[in-house]
Amino acid sequence: METNKKHNIKETILESIRARKIGMHSKNYFYLRIAALVVVSTLVLLISIFILNFLLFSVRVSSQDVFLSFGPRGWSAFLAFFPWELLAIDAVLVGVLLLLLRQFKFGYKSPLLYMLGGLVALTLVAGFALDRTTGLNEHFLRQADEHRLPGAFGDFYGHARRPPPPGSGFCRHCTIVAIEGNVLTVEEVRSEGTTTRTILLPPNDPNATTSMLKVGDVIFVAGDTSPDGNIRAFGVRAFAR
Repeated sequence: METNKKHNIKETILESIRARKIGMHSKNYFYLRIAALVVVSTLVLLISIFILNFLLFSVRVSSQDVFLSFGPRGWSAFLAFFPWELLAIDAVLVGVLLLLLRQFKFGYKSPLLYMLGGLVALTLVAGFALDRTTGLNEHFLRQADEHRLPGAFGDFYGHARRPPPPGSGFCRHCTIVAIEGNVLTVEEVRSEGTTTRTILLPPNDPNATTSMLKVGDVIFVAGDTSPDGNIRAFGVRAFAR
């Protein structure tokens, strides 16, 4: 019975070949196809890791991770400023890589969910390690600041800091010039010049207090802009001296 089944399958394949429904290829064709899949899969994986690494670097260098220490309002602000477009690009790359790996025998036999989880974990770990241990992003950022990176790559790193929009209730790397009770006067340096801003701190809020602050400290402020241009803060953090 088993022999007849194998014979029928063989005859079906041979008939398809004779009818030109299935093409015959040399071994070199399959070797080249595997080599091309390996090269393309490797490139897609490296690009995916690099983009995730840049996403993590952008959040860090823009101090957006500070929002997470400001409670629910800070979490909302973090989600609002998060570079979702980069995450979407990386998700597409992971999807493409998943499809490419399914062309291999081990990928075809592996459960799809396990492969997806493995790829996400690999990209996260490698991206985090690349950002935190190599100094590569800092090097490229300095190159971009000095206009020494070519074309789109320079623009890519030139926007890494992702500054809050002008007029928003956020002040990143502001220098305290005066402290009077629960009122801070700070200077914010932007590309268009230096702006003096007034920060109003709520009473009895551990996330926004003058405790441990002094004139000359560089701080990160999150809050709402009032009609008079002042910031009513819901979070203040000083950077390490």
